[in-house]
Amino acid sequence: MKRTASWIAYALLAFLAVVVEAAKSDPKQPPKRLKIETTYTPPSCNRKARKSKTGDRLKVNYSGVYWKDPELVIDSNFKSGKPYEFNVGLGQVIRGWDRGLTKMCVGEKRVLTIPGDQTNQGEPLIYSVELMSIDTLPASKSSSK
Repeated sequence: MKRTASWIAYALLAFLAVVVEAAKSDPKQPPKRLKIETTYTPPSCNRKARKSKTGDRLKVNYSGVYWKDPELVIDSNFKSGKPYEFNVGLGQVIRGWDRGLTKMCVGEKRVLTIPGDQTNQGEPLIYSVELMSIDTLPASKSSSK
C-alpha cells in the first residue's frame, strides 16, 4: 500500500513538472489557441495502432491547473486512483478535451494548454492527461417512425 502511495505521489509530481514547464512557454500572453503537446508516446503507438476518435469511451488520468497559477492543482483524479470516463467529441467534457484527446494511443500522455473560450471557467487551463483505455461504443439502433 505504501509503495502504491509513493508511485501515485511520484506520478503526480512528474505531471505537475510538465504542466509548470508548459505554462512557462509564454508567461505574458494567455493562449489564444489549443496547444497539444505529446509528452510520451508508447512504443506500441505506430501507424497501425488503435487511436481515439469521436464517440469512443475513454478512460484517462489527469491533473489540471489554471494557466495563471500553474502551481495550484485545481482538478485531478490521481488521488482517487480511478480513471475518469467519458465519450470524446460528444460535448461531455470541455471543448479543449474533446479536441485535444483524439488520435491518441493507449498509454500516450499529453499536455493540453486550453484557451479560456474552450473551458467552462472562461479561464485558460493546462491539463496533463494520460490515456488509459479506449472502448468503442456500440452502434445505436435507429428507430423507424
